[in-house]
Parts: sequence; C-alpha cells; structure tokens
Amino acid sequence: MAQKMIPAIWLRLIVVILFTIFVAWQGMWFIAVVGALLALMSAYQLIMAYRESRK
Repeated sequence: MAQKMIPAIWLRLIVVILFTIFVAWQGMWFIAVVGALLALMSAYQLIMAYRESRK
C-alpha cells in the first residue's frame, strides 16, 4: 500500500515546498512556518513509505 502512495507524497511535498516559499516571499512568516512543518511531516511519510516498500 505504501508503494502506491509514494508518487502522491512526492507531489504533495513539492506543492507544500513551493507554497511555503511563496508565502515566505510574501512575508507571511507564521504560514511559512506551518508550511515548513507540513513539509517535514511529508518528508517523514515519504521516508517511512520507502522503508515499508523495501520489506
């Protein structure tokens, strides 16, 4: 199941990173911090999905 989600997690990670850069550029720092936390959570999910798909 995790292997099927890997492309979607990559897409979500890219979108969140781009959104975070945009809002930081606009000066909305609180939203940028929230976006950075979401990017970290997506990266963690991606790592866990790759680990599970190797088993």
